[in-house]
Amino acid sequence: MRNNLLLIGAINLCLSGSAYALSPDAFTSLEYHVNTGVGKTLPYGANKQTEAFKKTFSFVDLDDDISVKLVTYIDTPDRAFKADNIQIRVREHVTKPRKSKITVKLRAPNPEAFGDVSNYKKAEIDFTKDKSAYSVSYDIPYSPADIDVKNVDMDAVFKVLKRNATAWEIVEPIYQEHKQQLKQTLVMRTHGWEGNLKDPRFDNLEIDFQLWTPYYRNPRVTFTEFSFKGHSSDKTHLEEAYNYLSEEVNKVSLPSENQGSKTTATFKMSKGFN
Repeated sequence: MRNNLLLIGAINLCLSGSAYALSPDAFTSLEYHVNTGVGKTLPYGANKQTEAFKKTFSFVDLDDDISVKLVTYIDTPDRAFKADNIQIRVREHVTKPRKSKITVKLRAPNPEAFGDVSNYKKAEIDFTKDKSAYSVSYDIPYSPADIDVKNVDMDAVFKVLKRNATAWEIVEPIYQEHKQQLKQTLVMRTHGWEGNLKDPRFDNLEIDFQLWTPYYRNPRVTFTEFSFKGHSSDKTHLEEAYNYLSEEVNKVSLPSENQGSKTTATFKMSKGFN
């Protein structure tokens, strides 16, 4: 029987109180997302900010330097990893290749449901439209010279994952059972710019604006959002910034045609996944 870490953790929690459960205090990394549309202020797949974009979103000051990344996800056609609340992402950092990494992410509805996990890179809560999502992730660096994100060598990916004993323990059972069925999603390209909100109350926060499009431009869709991160000890300040940013985006009144999880959307756009 496949070793389902989340299920085992939940059983252990029932048997022995909170001994195997992650404490809510473990989730020290908070990330806030505000979806937006851009209308005609940016061309499709824009690789630089236009004056129209800067004028429309005048509440934020973004650097002109662009960060480019290519992203794909790995699973089986029937989503065996997703069934165990596991996500595998390969992300090539085109601008800074040394920052390329493979991420194994566990998801759960609450901290207690994670069970017995350790040695993770971060325990994070994502906030979007007042909804929260809990995750624990493991990042393993790789070289784009060894793995082509546009044509992923599955053996090479899981060879990299073996470098992290905990991440490997999480993925190995499903990998061994389904390694002949593994496939990648379509590749998404992200263009990102960093900056700050112009309101001096929040000038200590780094704001990201990201534009996601399919690398091969098929289907022709765009995902755009503002986001920022912080520590749970600053939650009150972060929530004030989130409310302010949401209000400013609402004033712009360019609703996004594509909302929700970019990961979910990527799988839906990819052929051969249930």
